[in-house]
Amino acid sequence: MTQDGRHATQPYRVRAGSVWYWVDPTVPREAIRPGDTVVAYPACGEAVVAALQRPPGGGTLAFASPQGERFEVAARDIAALHLAAVDDVQ
Repeated sequence: MTQDGRHATQPYRVRAGSVWYWVDPTVPREAIRPGDTVVAYPACGEAVVAALQRPPGGGTLAFASPQGERFEVAARDIAALHLAAVDDVQ
C-alpha cells in the first residue's frame, strides 16, 4: 500500500497487491466486528489489509491476512483501524 490514510475523514480506495479496496474511516472502531476486512495502520510501520479475528476492546487484536496468515498486534500499537471492502468494479 503506498498511500497513508490513517488520518482520513472520508472514504477512500487503496490497493494491496492486485486487489483494490474501498475503505471507510468513519466507522467507529467499536462497530468493527470479527470477520470484517480492515486496513490496520500501526503506530509505526506500514498499513496492512486483514480480516479482524477478535473484536477491538481487549489487550490485543487478532487478524488474518488475505493469504490466511494469522497474527496479533497489541491494541495500543494500532493507530487507526478502518473498515474495508473489496472494490468489485476494479
